[in-house]
Amino acid sequence: RARATPANPMFKELAAVAAEAAAAMDKGSIPSEGDCEFSRVYCEAHAELFAFMSLVSSDEAARNDHAARARKILLHIVDRVNKGDAKDPFNHPKFSTGDRARWAGESFGLTVDWIYGYLSPQDKAAIRPVFLRWAEEQLKSSTTSHDHPEPAGKLNDPALLKEPRKRRYAVNNYFTSHMRNLALLSLAFDEADDPPASSHKGTYPRLRDYFANVTGAWLYMTDGVLRNDARGGTPPEGFQYGPATLAYVTQTLLAIQTAGEADPAKWGPQVHLDGNPFWHEFIPAHLHSLSPATPAGRIGPTHEAAWTGDGQRYEYTDHIDPFAALGLHAQNGGNAERLNALRWMAIHAGPGGAAGLARRARSQLGQVHKRHSILYFLLIDPAVTPTDPRPSVPLTHYGPGMGQVFARTSWGPEAAWFQFQLGWEHIDHQHGDGLSFGFYRGGEWLTKERIGYGAFFGNSEQHNTLAVENDRNRRHDDPNRGGLWQRGSQWPLVHTHDPRVLAKSFAQDYVYVLGDATALYNSDYEDIHDVTHVSRSLVWLKPDHLVLYDRAATGKEGRFKRFFLQTPSAAQIAGKLATVTTPKGQKLFVTALLPESAVLVAEPYKPTGTWDTKPAEFEPMLATLRTEPPAPMPKDARFLHVIEGAAAGAAAQPATLVRTKQGTPYAGAAVKGTLVLFPVALGPVSQVQFTSLPGITRHLVTGLTPGASYDVIRKPASGGDEITIRPGSRDKAANAATADEGGVLAL
Repeated sequence: RARATPANPMFKELAAVAAEAAAAMDKGSIPSEGDCEFSRVYCEAHAELFAFMSLVSSDEAARNDHAARARKILLHIVDRVNKGDAKDPFNHPKFSTGDRARWAGESFGLTVDWIYGYLSPQDKAAIRPVFLRWAEEQLKSSTTSHDHPEPAGKLNDPALLKEPRKRRYAVNNYFTSHMRNLALLSLAFDEADDPPASSHKGTYPRLRDYFANVTGAWLYMTDGVLRNDARGGTPPEGFQYGPATLAYVTQTLLAIQTAGEADPAKWGPQVHLDGNPFWHEFIPAHLHSLSPATPAGRIGPTHEAAWTGDGQRYEYTDHIDPFAALGLHAQNGGNAERLNALRWMAIHAGPGGAAGLARRARSQLGQVHKRHSILYFLLIDPAVTPTDPRPSVPLTHYGPGMGQVFARTSWGPEAAWFQFQLGWEHIDHQHGDGLSFGFYRGGEWLTKERIGYGAFFGNSEQHNTLAVENDRNRRHDDPNRGGLWQRGSQWPLVHTHDPRVLAKSFAQDYVYVLGDATALYNSDYEDIHDVTHVSRSLVWLKPDHLVLYDRAATGKEGRFKRFFLQTPSAAQIAGKLATVTTPKGQKLFVTALLPESAVLVAEPYKPTGTWDTKPAEFEPMLATLRTEPPAPMPKDARFLHVIEGAAAGAAAQPATLVRTKQGTPYAGAAVKGTLVLFPVALGPVSQVQFTSLPGITRHLVTGLTPGASYDVIRKPASGGDEITIRPGSRDKAANAATADEGGVLAL
């Protein structure tokens, strides 16, 4: 309340929003019949707004007026529900579990909690049956797959986490919104006003009894997935739905904290936010997901995102929902470092940056609620100037749950930036993007996946990965599933086993990652298992070169294996070199060293005219480069590409194929003084022997045992030194060297 003054810019915006709503209410526009919305904002969101103002307004008469407004709107809805008219939108079977409840469902529990002292016994008697009904509906929700805990009735039971796909839906946006709404409903009434209800035929007799289900089933599952399957700080659903998913979780945890129920001894470790490493990883992961530069957006300079999953518009959106709830939790818990970082991010990282703060705080970005105005006021203290947290954040970040790697050369706007992903694909809005990557320099993407919405863009050929033909799937007659098979895609939702990041190295001047995606291409559900191997070894030679070695194999001959790269314009192809020009005039050079006699095809992306093939609005990847072996298609194929980013007018650096002579077969590329070598097949390495090239000053040999010692023997030879690497034997003629944590030997 002390901050609720005209001198506070955030309160100024909040008060203006409340005044606009009050004026609409005085004109009879709020509440209303039908869907009960005004200017696309749901009336329950206005009730929440007025209820909050009844707490913080400095004038008692104003507080009373705000509370009366909130009560009027709330009871308008409650009375309509209690009348039981089946045609009323508030009595629709999906009202409490559909999109409206996801977007603004917190309004009901919070409004009751915030104006509790203004509600009469008769008011509470009318509200509680509605809340009991809605609470029970959360337990049986079926808005999407597995959007309530299963098996039903289990609490704090490992059986809830047994089946991967059901478990992973605990980080779906519907699941977590049901959890949040159920938590707020269960905490809304004082115990004296919540006796057992004989007329309620649900699972529990009182609202407060549902809270045990919130913590023991819903949060038990979500917490377990965030600790393990999704570890790393990024939401599995990607950038369109993921921010809301995490917001609903943090709002639940904040409600538990402020209700005094964050007691692990009573409810389990899941109620203790700081006990889950995911939340420690959230800030660095989010910062790493934002582009170095901020190109012009709809409301000013705005970061671009390292997007994954569905997307209708390639545009970074306001993240105040997760920022505020996590920040307020940190403030209550005394975590000053986290609070500072989230305040800084709320001011500077959002659309339009600091200059766009007022518009964001006014909830003027098309929301169907006014919650953002409340959250900006709560999080940002005008007396505190938060400091930039990025200087203390490492330049690399790894999320083991989703197999995500982020790296950049600095935190400045001029930085080069790289991201890679190889994670499971089991819930709504995920794509077949395993092994995909993005590369950014000079203030723009040179390559990344093409974003869109739905099953078509879920297929792997829209991403920077491999497409491999498999057996015809069981559901090939379904347009979506059959399309995935025809395009050689990975299998979102129905892959049986998980992919794996096998190794990674973060060095000062390079990043290395090795991933096995074979499991994503096969499915017991679709009865297809002919893809025997798909893996990628990738080295980013900072700042401008990527070297990729891909392995793809099938059990049958004649099945296609294709390398896809999305580009901002169609490449010009000359032999094995493809040259792309970006909107800023930069060059992207792609040299295909393998397969030998590779077939390169570059073409603009052309939607078919149906909505599902239309890319996201503002999507910059407008063309595709495809590489594949010449016919006939072999059972086993290898791809070796060197990707280079360069300034306008630059020529491509020569890239040369190098193969080993003896020992374990290796192949790789020499470019700009560095030779990078990869094992042709994954497995034990007995010895690596190769002839270096003139001008090579550094060798990166991948695929070795992490931390192991190796003998390195150099012998002068025509055309370059002959180098032999073998497991350490203390050979006096050899120099000892140690592979790094990812099995890379840097010479």
